[in-house]
Amino acid sequence: MRKVLLSGFLLSLIVGLLTGCSSEVVKVTFADESKQIVLNTSKNTLAEALVEEGYKLEDLKNRYKPSFAWDKEIDGPLDVKLACKCEVRLQDGSNGIESYITTAATVGEFLEEEDVKLGELDELQIAADTKIEDQMVIVIDRLEKKTSEKIDKVPFKTVNKKDDSLEKGKKKTDKKGKEGQKIYEVTQLYKNGKPVEKDGKPVITEKLIKTIEPIDQIVKIGTKEKVVASTPASASASSPAGKKITVKTTWYTATGNQTATGTWPKKGTIAVDPNVIPLGTRLYVPGYGYGVAEDTGGAIKGNKIDLFFPTRSQGQSWNHNPTLTITILD
Repeated sequence: MRKVLLSGFLLSLIVGLLTGCSSEVVKVTFADESKQIVLNTSKNTLAEALVEEGYKLEDLKNRYKPSFAWDKEIDGPLDVKLACKCEVRLQDGSNGIESYITTAATVGEFLEEEDVKLGELDELQIAADTKIEDQMVIVIDRLEKKTSEKIDKVPFKTVNKKDDSLEKGKKKTDKKGKEGQKIYEVTQLYKNGKPVEKDGKPVITEKLIKTIEPIDQIVKIGTKEKVVASTPASASASSPAGKKITVKTTWYTATGNQTATGTWPKKGTIAVDPNVIPLGTRLYVPGYGYGVAEDTGGAIKGNKIDLFFPTRSQGQSWNHNPTLTITILD
């Protein structure tokens, strides 16, 4: 009977000892060092287990935030993540460097945590999935495009047109010209508030968005010969030497036919009555000038002559008092 009691006591003692010395597997992952340790510990808390492994608890608490409380009792296998309470420095565009304490695991999580958003053109100088490390520097370059408008003037052309109603040597603007325009959209790239340069020059692009065509300027150029009319009195004072004869004058212009003497009519061709002034006779007509009797006409009878003008407008400017004293030169 005594042996049975002794055996029961020893068994209870052994079971108690085994129960008190049971160990648990604790996996600890350090977020900033990409390493994991496995502890087989019989300690009651995470803090005790890590101290048993040789870690300084105060340093761990200052640097990490655990996913399982330091002093919570371990009651089974455990997988713990130690998130780094890291100091991170952020340089965002042209802003100065600012320091942050974060437990985010990656750069992307940190930016989301601090509500830092990236634009379409912005450049993050480190991959978003990079793990956060203590004293890490994160740089963001802010890029933007600024647009403006540039206008290039397009000069107009001057078009000259002959006009036989305008006196020779004179000009008259019939229609004013107007400059055209080429309108460009100019885009310049800026990084952190400063112009981006390539090979020492700003990066600028130009896009033609509108063209306004110029309007030609029309200028009339006079071709009408100047005709100076004179009275018989003034004519006699300036006429050359020769036989004087008073005649009535009319005028005509091109008919498409040759003259009675076989020539083509031109300035200086005069139609006469051959019975009064023989064909081939050189004449001086005040206000008209020198000419030759080289044509005839059905209406030209007696003391009457017909003066040729190259254009109708020149003939129309002839003196309305057609009676003149002319000079027969030979």
